[in-house]
Amino acid sequence: MKNENEKKSFIKALIDRLDNLTRVPSKVYFNFPSPHFDISDQETVLVELKKKKLISSYRWSDGDFVITRPSRIGLWEYWQWLNLEPVPEQKLVDSRIVFNEETGDITQGEKVCPITINTNQYFLCKALFAVPFGTPVMEIDIMEAADLARREPKRSIRDARLAVNKKIKEKFGIDEFICWKKQRAWIKK
Repeated sequence: MKNENEKKSFIKALIDRLDNLTRVPSKVYFNFPSPHFDISDQETVLVELKKKKLISSYRWSDGDFVITRPSRIGLWEYWQWLNLEPVPEQKLVDSRIVFNEETGDITQGEKVCPITINTNQYFLCKALFAVPFGTPVMEIDIMEAADLARREPKRSIRDARLAVNKKIKEKFGIDEFICWKKQRAWIKK
């Protein structure tokens, strides 16, 4: 159809013609004079309405279309459907937060938060992402995963948690991603 707005106007004019009648007759005489929407275009719309069973039939007679058994409600619903704006397709974004042990990246959809490999931050993330979110992991288990030859201070895991939380907040906007209490760490659900 060349002009979709004229098609909508044609259908709306037919609906208005039916609304002016108190009872829908079996035959409606309809004339839609428009310089931009000639008789062949009007006939195309009527063929479409007939295929959708919104009218029974139509014919051209003495300068008017004679439309038999039009459905007022059906035409109204079809006109409303034509006026709906199509919703643009939204790209599905994976909102899960995932840790890649090989690259040391924490990802959420397309956002990436890099964690340096073989640091306490890396081993903290490796231990916490190995269990379901919300499951507490003991500090000693995280320390065992780290290189035992590097005897680091006891507070180093808590410092790693603070550093990871800071990075996560900068990249993903999540406050306190990793929680800490009584020498246990877990990822907030």
